[in-house]
Amino acid sequence: MSVRDRLRLAALITALVPAGMLGFAYYTQYVDGLLPCILCLYQRPPHFAAAAAGLLALLCVGGPRGASRAFLGLAALALLTGAGIAAFHAGVELKLWPGLAACGGTIAPLPTDDLLNNLNNTKIVACDAASWVFLGLSMAAWNALASLGLAAVALWGALQGRLKGRFRA
Repeated sequence: MSVRDRLRLAALITALVPAGMLGFAYYTQYVDGLLPCILCLYQRPPHFAAAAAGLLALLCVGGPRGASRAFLGLAALALLTGAGIAAFHAGVELKLWPGLAACGGTIAPLPTDDLLNNLNNTKIVACDAASWVFLGLSMAAWNALASLGLAAVALWGALQGRLKGRFRA
């Protein structure tokens, strides 16, 4: 596999997987009705940035020298930032440390036609309660693990052509 092929693979993974993770988050929010807390919302922008950087890296493969690697490096930084936010959120859910001041809960928008009934039926979303768990890990914990793995892929791609024979098969 050539350096260009490895760059293309890393860029493709870095563009598609964060976009898929965002799609899953929006699916659980709008289809399953799982309202996000403020820390859940803070985890989304790094994935947008990583997906955009991955797409730009993919478009620059074979283009300006070093552009693909630079965009993959930016994607790795965005994914590490997202992993940090997600790990902080997972720690809040596990009661390892307190959340932010804004973590007391958020209220979904209320229609004003029947305000009293809507107030009684409104869900308040707190950051310290995992509302989705799979195999014992919350969505924030899965996000932290996936973001770390994706950051490693993006960093591997950013180092392609610079490794001088090290770590290659």
